[in-house]
Amino acid sequence: MDEPTISAVICTRNRGNRVCAAVASILANDHPAFELIVIDQSTDTVTATALQQFRHDRRLRYIATRTKGLGRARNIGLQLAHAPLVAFTDDDCRVPTDWLRIIEDELRREPEAAVLFCNVLEGPHDANAGFIPGYQRHQRVVVKTFAGKCRARGIGAGMVVRRETVLQMGGFDEALGAGGRFPSAEDADIAVRAIAYGWSVVETPATYVIHDGFRTWREARELAARDWEGLGAAYIKPLRAGHWRASIVFLYELLVPSLLEPLLPLLRLQRPRGLGRLIAFMRGSLRGLAHPIDREHLVYQGMVAQTMVIERSL
Repeated sequence: MDEPTISAVICTRNRGNRVCAAVASILANDHPAFELIVIDQSTDTVTATALQQFRHDRRLRYIATRTKGLGRARNIGLQLAHAPLVAFTDDDCRVPTDWLRIIEDELRREPEAAVLFCNVLEGPHDANAGFIPGYQRHQRVVVKTFAGKCRARGIGAGMVVRRETVLQMGGFDEALGAGGRFPSAEDADIAVRAIAYGWSVVETPATYVIHDGFRTWREARELAARDWEGLGAAYIKPLRAGHWRASIVFLYELLVPSLLEPLLPLLRLQRPRGLGRLIAFMRGSLRGLAHPIDREHLVYQGMVAQTMVIERSL
């Protein structure tokens, strides 16, 4: 196999065989030189057994780890990747056959960009029963300022980073993301930190991933609370470290989507909806203020337990 020019990473935990669709779609890519790394934090062997069907594909590397948390899993993938670009998607997503080739071309067009987000399309589902988180941008944008980040809201289901750049920034904040101290927003955090360090962030509609992660409307409130608590924790850090220009991001999230948008129904004499965002955002911010940070790398401090990480053949 040729030396990879891009590494794809899927982080998974206790999803069983549901990760197989994501793995199959990446391995079907037409890119000439890539590797796929699966970071498995599962507490059982169901996922490892399910992935046996791909054991003859040398592009696939399987990593079993007793760690917990999406931020930690992303960092393991980042550290173990062989390529200069690392593409992340979720274990409940599928990608088109040209995904790796396009995102590599897109990021190489912008040498000053550290992070790229593509569109995340909603898979087939019954909209009456629930929703699937997604994100679509119709025009390409290069974000170089905190003000620009306010309206750039790409998500980690379709994200590419420059490996060495992000490692120099301290990697992903392991306190953020599912399973972490703050249960979301490790993707938004890495974008804001990149801008703080003078790098830019690209959002492109040139390609996409398909997200199959269905949530019921009952689950929506819990998901929103996690997301907004994570955003509060992520966006308070630059302010604590003296990046005062980042206050525009914090204030935008606080005043527009957290407060003004939920109050808009009042203009139609309807009940406000979504004020839980404000509560969760403030809760994350206050919890973030109480937790020590590494001011140089803009990550929350804390001892990371030494846990077993095993790379093995399927």
